[in-house]
Amino acid sequence: MNKLSLVVLLTSIFVSSAYAGCSTSTIEATTPTTRFTIDEEGGVVTDHSTGLMWKRCVEGFSGTDCRTGSAQQSTFEGAIEHIDSLNNSAGFSGFTDWRLPNIKELRSIVEERCTRPSLNEEVFPLKNTEAADDQNSINNMVVFSSTPTSYYDSGDTFVWTVSFAEGVLDRSSVGEYNFVRYFRLVRDAR
Repeated sequence: MNKLSLVVLLTSIFVSSAYAGCSTSTIEATTPTTRFTIDEEGGVVTDHSTGLMWKRCVEGFSGTDCRTGSAQQSTFEGAIEHIDSLNNSAGFSGFTDWRLPNIKELRSIVEERCTRPSLNEEVFPLKNTEAADDQNSINNMVVFSSTPTSYYDSGDTFVWTVSFAEGVLDRSSVGEYNFVRYFRLVRDAR
């Protein structure tokens, strides 16, 4: 490969990674809207491909467009306590079996042709905020899964997370460093 070709390739990689939005021209949607039934009134979406029902808004937001409230970030333990409390009271949308998704389930809602966020925002709307810092944080949200993982030879406890900036996997400490992350609830719909 000559130097000019390498410069063009690296420039196109940089430009595409800096682009926030969805590429609709050549990349097929991985989470097409037709795959989901959206219940705006109930605040849930059902994924017919996986048989899962999701709370439409990331935890802390509500409303048909997820523009009410503030995104709730929590430690892993705090997220579990929140879910237990929700299920032990009235639940949500008539269901009391909500949980954190495992990593495979959480990755199933990543829209591969979009970045910042890598979500189908017609199905999973995100609050647009006036403050650029808040919007950047929401577009780049890192979301807990329930799947544990190791990290090198660390004695700490970790779980897999998904960074919805580019839809990539990451790890978050839930032990010694006790990271604070967003969380989205799911239940089995079948």
